[in-house]
Amino acid sequence: MNVKMRIMDLQADLKWILEELKDVKDPTLIEAFKNMLQYRREAIKSAYHISDDHKKILDQRLADHKANPKSGRSWKEVKSDLQAKHGL
Repeated sequence: MNVKMRIMDLQADLKWILEELKDVKDPTLIEAFKNMLQYRREAIKSAYHISDDHKKILDQRLADHKANPKSGRSWKEVKSDLQAKHGL
């Protein structure tokens, strides 16, 4: 199944779920669904956690780039160097 078909299936599934949820009156089911969504939100947050030390490094690199945007190299140059050095 290609990506476009999976997206269409997901959209159809989401539409069906939303329609079904309109009729749900069971507080246990609603609480379970709420807990799943909260768990998902927390899992996403923790998957992309960046420590304060790393944030400082990234902020400094961004400031350096903004101060001198021509100081870096293009992806094309970096890729070419990696291919030459490592045969990638």
